Amino acid sequence: MKINPTIFMAMFFISIISYSQEAEEIDIFIINSFVTPEVPHIFSLSFFTSESVKSKVVIDEKYEIIISDKYLEDHSTEIDFTDYKFVKEDVPYVIIVEDESGKKTVSEINEIILPYDEFVETKEGSNPITTLLFGIGLWLLPSPNLVVYQDKNYFGITKEIPIITFYSSGYAKPSGNISLEYSHVYNAPIPDFLRVGYKQIYYVDYIEFISPGVSTFTNFNGFNGIGAEVSVGLFKFFDAFTVYSKYRFNFQPTKTENNFHEVSLGLYSHFLTIDL
Repeated sequence: MKINPTIFMAMFFISIISYSQEAEEIDIFIINSFVTPEVPHIFSLSFFTSESVKSKVVIDEKYEIIISDKYLEDHSTEIDFTDYKFVKEDVPYVIIVEDESGKKTVSEINEIILPYDEFVETKEGSNPITTLLFGIGLWLLPSPNLVVYQDKNYFGITKEIPIITFYSSGYAKPSGNISLEYSHVYNAPIPDFLRVGYKQIYYVDYIEFISPGVSTFTNFNGFNGIGAEVSVGLFKFFDAFTVYSKYRFNFQPTKTENNFHEVSLGLYSHFLTIDL
């Protein structure tokens, strides 16, 4: 039997298109994903899909919640976290959708950062009070500081406390903060400073973040100026802390002889701040 080449090619391309449509996954576009800092802590999630589907979310690989049992394109839910327990501050979740033909699509792994600590489980056998006191001790720990002033090196300690933390899209990760910082430099001509500054946080691959910032400083005795800095978040520590290194250049616009440099190493955490 002789087969018409035109009919054969048409059937071939139709089969390719049909296969591609069957293999194509449903697109999931997240609009909002955050946990409110106020009590009760609510996980707010909203997204839309490329076609009408049923949907559910699986949180931390153990909590499965149905979002919609009807076929919709716009999906949203609010989940009360009061009775939930997590082992880390970073909580993963995936969205699972199913179309009318029964085909399921699983989203990539997303993540929310808990803006609270009371529901994060401690390790088995540990004492919660001891864990809390240990965390407060780390939070209060000052950072070692190398100061270069008028071609001389001085050692100091500095303690930076974020006061207000900003979030650009929900409560996933901080986008910046306003902080207060006190520094003491041993045997230096000007030994004590108080600072207030702002830092912007950018998240990058392979390390935690890069954070440029600007601050003003004073010793309350006429020595005032401006500091320009950059911090590099190196790695997480106990999930709530990030080890970072920082360089800062301090200057007085009218007295360049008072310019000085600083290099420090410290721990950053945002869990005791006002969240906006």
